[in-house]
Amino acid sequence: MENLQSVMRRIKKLLAIAEDSRGDPNECAAAARMAESIMRKFQIEHADVISVELQHECALSSVDIGATMDMDRRAKEASGWAGILAVPVAKLFDAQARYAYTPERGKTIRFSGYKTDVQMCRFMYEFIVSSMVVASRAYLKEYAVGRREVESFRRGYINACCASLKTLKREKDAELQQASSSRAMVLGKANAVAAHFGVVNYRTKVVRTSSALAYATGRDEGSKLQVGRRGVGVDASDAPKLG
Repeated sequence: MENLQSVMRRIKKLLAIAEDSRGDPNECAAAARMAESIMRKFQIEHADVISVELQHECALSSVDIGATMDMDRRAKEASGWAGILAVPVAKLFDAQARYAYTPERGKTIRFSGYKTDVQMCRFMYEFIVSSMVVASRAYLKEYAVGRREVESFRRGYINACCASLKTLKREKDAELQQASSSRAMVLGKANAVAAHFGVVNYRTKVVRTSSALAYATGRDEGSKLQVGRRGVGVDASDAPKLG
């Protein structure tokens, strides 16, 4: 537990750097990648311990996050990009993502899974949303466009980030497959999470926007974040989305 707390403190510091809007986008993304890598290494080294923990429901948890640009604001509806971003974030950390509703916050994104995975989902999701907010405000200020164009920009930005997260997920899966204990841990997570929270199904939706130019501009800006090493891939257009 002491080791875990130390790791989480280090991760929070890295993602605090990543969330700093004054930072260089590449440095911010590098900090986010390093945070994911640290957690991945920790779980590989402690795979047997985690597998035992997963036999107890107290090892599982959920967290609700705002589904709008202002994540602290109570919302009646979720932003269109929120459900699209939540899916690859959840998959990267072996968790589940759903829409949820709370009286205090209204419509939210709910991540569910192994406790530290859920924390990582929150860190990564908030980091990407914060980065998107800064980029979309800069776009609005420079071009003085309307609401539809800004929303198309956001969709493009998030789409690029989703492709980057998929790259990171493939790298993670390849590393975890190298050890039998890690493979058993991943399977144990999936079984425990499904048994406790139920099975979640995501539907695939082709992203449609009102402004192709704004969408392309957002995608270019989002690809600069490069949460995954190779940036935007060929699988960026079809976005799995929460139902």
